[in-house]
Amino acid sequence: MFTKIAACVHPELGGLMTEAFAREFIDDDDSLDAAKVTRQALIDTQERMGMMFDIMPMGLLIHTRQGILFANQEACRMLGGLRDQLVGQHILDFVAQSEVSRVMEQIDRSFESGIESINQETLLHNPRGRVISIKLISVRLPWAGTPVIQLLLQDVTDLKLKEQQLQRLSIIDELTGIHNRRHVFSEAARHLEVADRSSFDLSVALLDVDHFKKINDGHGHGVGDQALISLAGTASEIVRAEGGDDAVLGRIGGEEFLLLLPNFTIGQSAALGERLRHAASAIDVRAETGTLNFTVSLGVASLADHDRSFDTLVARADAALYEAKNRGRNQVFVAA
Repeated sequence: MFTKIAACVHPELGGLMTEAFAREFIDDDDSLDAAKVTRQALIDTQERMGMMFDIMPMGLLIHTRQGILFANQEACRMLGGLRDQLVGQHILDFVAQSEVSRVMEQIDRSFESGIESINQETLLHNPRGRVISIKLISVRLPWAGTPVIQLLLQDVTDLKLKEQQLQRLSIIDELTGIHNRRHVFSEAARHLEVADRSSFDLSVALLDVDHFKKINDGHGHGVGDQALISLAGTASEIVRAEGGDDAVLGRIGGEEFLLLLPNFTIGQSAALGERLRHAASAIDVRAETGTLNFTVSLGVASLADHDRSFDTLVARADAALYEAKNRGRNQVFVAA
């Protein structure tokens, strides 16, 4: 296996080495026997090297500009083909379309930059439709003859999934599955940067469950949690359908939710708040004593010239929410 590679790209290696070794001692029987032993040792060494390549935990490709010369077992697994099927194909045949130009640039740099190692993360797909995330490490091998690079393929799919899970946990409320306070305020900061540069409508609505303490005290925290989960699910569906791609719904603490509405006027925000209020009153929550219903109150505010920060805007929405509560709850109040 390794002998074939050596013969393709480095004529001094492989069988040519062993034949030259044998010719040097051809006139002496003892030397000829020794040469045979040495030749067999070289062959065994080459086989062992091939075995070493195959048990590597990373994919290994030996690659010319035209295509693959050699693939170890891990590379075959990643690319979904047998060794003989992969030889002659190009690594770009397995790279996700969106990544082709980046990988092509990396390969070109490796052929031209000597023995400097280059690496980047990319996506591969195989004929079976499996997509994996890999770290692709490329370096030119210092071999005479045809230019050759070594490509190491490290499967980082599980690592990327764990990173995505951690990222999700950092922005998702554990109980309700919607966004948390951190994410809502982070998105708000991003939109405020746009608002600073141009005319931009940005509204917020604070939503609070009415008499939530009575639900917990009278029916237990499990029922209270279920009320919050049901409310979050219902509100999420409405926000996705009517709030636009940039709208964000988050639970910011206890029974309080914040709705961030970029490109929404105060009137549009109040109308959406009314739809949320009506939808919340129709939610049925199971309790030991039967079906439980609840209402919500909302305070709505829109970004004004005198709002110095997002906290200022939220404070005005909070004051509007307090007024809605003070006026009897189960209503939407708009900040002046």
